[in-house]
Amino acid sequence: MLFAVDIGNTNVVAVIFNEDKILCQWRIATDTRRTGDEYSSIILSLARDAQIDLSCVKRAIISSVVPALIGPFVVVCQHICKVQPYVISSSLAMSDKLCVHLKKKSTRELGSDLLCNAVAAWKLSGGKPNIVVDFGTALTLTATSSDGTILGGTISPGLGTAIKALATNAAQLPFVPLEAPEKVIGETTREAIQSGVVFGYKGLVEYLVLQVKKEVASVSNTSTDEVKVIATGGLNSVLKPIVDCFSVVDKDLTVKGLKFISDMVSGV
Repeated sequence: MLFAVDIGNTNVVAVIFNEDKILCQWRIATDTRRTGDEYSSIILSLARDAQIDLSCVKRAIISSVVPALIGPFVVVCQHICKVQPYVISSSLAMSDKLCVHLKKKSTRELGSDLLCNAVAAWKLSGGKPNIVVDFGTALTLTATSSDGTILGGTISPGLGTAIKALATNAAQLPFVPLEAPEKVIGETTREAIQSGVVFGYKGLVEYLVLQVKKEVASVSNTSTDEVKVIATGGLNSVLKPIVDCFSVVDKDLTVKGLKFISDMVSGV
């Protein structure tokens, strides 16, 4: 079995794989004040409730965009799984170990979560040029050409981040649920915020996808119809009902990428 950990800015997603099947998936609040022992205690409790025998774990892999939590989760893997985890680094994207890559000697930076997305998208699309739209704390688009080169992408504030910023920085604006109102013109403050954020992000996503598709198609010498668009992330469900530019929606894309990378670097 494989223990895969995706450490994000808002949540830590811990997954147990048995071959290609996800047996369990746990979402834990990201907290840099917690120690490895504290996270170990949480995961051990969750594993007991799910009747998962962690002694069967033979491999572990970590992706993190929160550097302060890499050490604690190395401890988690060592303590509860008795294995030394593989920690994804930025240099992996320029190696020959994966199915996708940055250009050699590239100066581009690539988060480990975006690398996981790119690997999974490439594998699941059958090696097609693609764009991954990840709805997390940040809204990111990651583009990969037909030869497996990760071209780059875009980064915007996530939907939840936008809602939080309004409520935090504007004295008379409240926190509101992230859901689409019935019409664009809001009759209340709540509806107006929901409309501005949800319908505004619909326009943002559709425009970015359209433009990025054109650039990917040009680099790949193919049509825009050949470029697959895959949505993932915890907040993709907010826009999914009102956006029609996605080829596929896969909420588990990042952790599937972790599994693929673990297989590739271990020679499975």
